[in-house]
Amino acid sequence: MSQPSHPLPSQCYRDKLAQGSLASDQDQAAALPILDDLVTALGRRCVLTAYKGVLVWRYEDGASEPKGLYMHGPVGRGKSMLMQLVFDSVPFPEKRRVHFHPFLDELHHRLHKAKPEVNVDIMLYIASNIARESRLLCFDEFFIDHIADGMLLGRLLDALFQCGVTLCATSNWDIDNLFKGGYNRASFLPLLKVIKSRVEPLDLSSGADWRRQGGPLASLKGGSAADEFLLLTDTTPNATKIKLGRHDVAVRGQKGGLYWLDFPELCVRNLGAADYMDLARMATTVMISGIPDLRYNIADAASRFVILVDLLYESRIPLRLYSEFEFDQLCPEGPVAFEFRRAVSRCHELMRLNATF
Repeated sequence: MSQPSHPLPSQCYRDKLAQGSLASDQDQAAALPILDDLVTALGRRCVLTAYKGVLVWRYEDGASEPKGLYMHGPVGRGKSMLMQLVFDSVPFPEKRRVHFHPFLDELHHRLHKAKPEVNVDIMLYIASNIARESRLLCFDEFFIDHIADGMLLGRLLDALFQCGVTLCATSNWDIDNLFKGGYNRASFLPLLKVIKSRVEPLDLSSGADWRRQGGPLASLKGGSAADEFLLLTDTTPNATKIKLGRHDVAVRGQKGGLYWLDFPELCVRNLGAADYMDLARMATTVMISGIPDLRYNIADAASRFVILVDLLYESRIPLRLYSEFEFDQLCPEGPVAFEFRRAVSRCHELMRLNATF
């Protein structure tokens, strides 16, 4: 049976321009033929075939899997939007788009539960299970900050490629700079070589940060979170606690899906991605007050804030942020400064979304 016809990414892009939901960008337009070629190649008929004790995808015409894409560049260049065009255009249901943090958390969970047959490699077994659901895997914010995670992810990607999965990823980092300067990076290089052999790099370094277009960011100075809460909900704040993972977290105010929390409660405490994923599932709007100057001795808190913003961005959760300091200058230097710039860019967009509860 033939696959259903879907418009190619270039047509979807032109439609968005005509609707006014996108502004024309030269670098994005130049990437469209590459995206079209990938979607066309992926549209060939695939079947599941036995291989080393598991099921893998193979093209009926015997051709090899197409190389995926690794779109890299600074924040706000439209990488995620272009990847979504690919995702929407491929004409089959076995596809998935996922952010780094929940995917890595899921991988650890799969490792604990996996029970492959005797003589079946455990990573190939996990990869085959993922592949049957997702022969196109779109990976948001690909980056490596721990060698153990890098080795684990590298092994999985190698197995996924054996299972016929095509990878499409976005990253702020050039692929050659992944985990650059990291501890014991040399042990990651062979796996990095495998990854490079299966994706085409697409540089989107030029252009302006589109998330900042359309007016200035809502001010973080002079506003009162309590006044905003009252304005949004027509009720006074009601202090309570919510459960995020195993943690009881104090909430300054809550109504429906709107949650107002203080920065120290969210980001100074030892919370992690799984806890923030719980908040993203519960919330329809998040307010965060008391954001401090993050340059001095609180890199862990800044790193947690970046993870939190990434997960809220993935779920398109409106944000309202309050600080005595200028937002763009909260973390201009230090070990988290690069990742923090991405978070700032994403906050520019999330703060423009209408609050809901």
